[in-house]
Amino acid sequence: MVEPHIFSARDFVGGDPALDFVNTVTGRDHSPRDWLDSYARLIDWAALVSLFPRDVLLRLTKEAKRKPAEAMRALARAKTQREQLFALLTNSIGGRVPSDDALVLLRKRWLEGVNSIELRFVGGRIVKQFGGEIDFDSIARMIAYRIVEDVLTSPMERLRMCQGPNCSWLFIDSSKAGRRRWCDMAVCGNAAKSRRFYERSGRDFGALSS
Repeated sequence: MVEPHIFSARDFVGGDPALDFVNTVTGRDHSPRDWLDSYARLIDWAALVSLFPRDVLLRLTKEAKRKPAEAMRALARAKTQREQLFALLTNSIGGRVPSDDALVLLRKRWLEGVNSIELRFVGGRIVKQFGGEIDFDSIARMIAYRIVEDVLTSPMERLRMCQGPNCSWLFIDSSKAGRRRWCDMAVCGNAAKSRRFYERSGRDFGALSS
């Protein structure tokens, strides 16, 4: 189900914008809700994670208003990539071989992302900056670039799926102990604890009444 959603800080728990992009669908294990209901929403999301400079996103916004049909087709392509990434990453978490289709699509988008990056000397050091032509697929390209360059280069044993009910968000566990189980302890962690409490209470009540 696609539903409108106003993104806020609590929606960014993945540890990298690429994972937060995958997490724009929530509740995959029970009642999936897709929060990207328009290309404008995708731009809003990209602005909040600082995926591109403000002027780049303003240009995209203007183009999307001029060419809404093209923008929506690009959104559909981005969503296809998102689902392929979710499958690829969850297979990796489970030690399973990802599909060839997912790898081919990721490689294609990653190489496009590489080609949109320039090396510049700023503040006494060499830095990577976006420098390619902007189009409706630029956001998806940058997501693929970050998946390969940042997420897949992290220790894979720290890549996790939230164990909370009706969630399935992905995140990098950066805790010192490496035992993080929830995307957000205040949300999914407490919900899971409450559910276990009521289940135990129900069993205890049943035992007493029998």
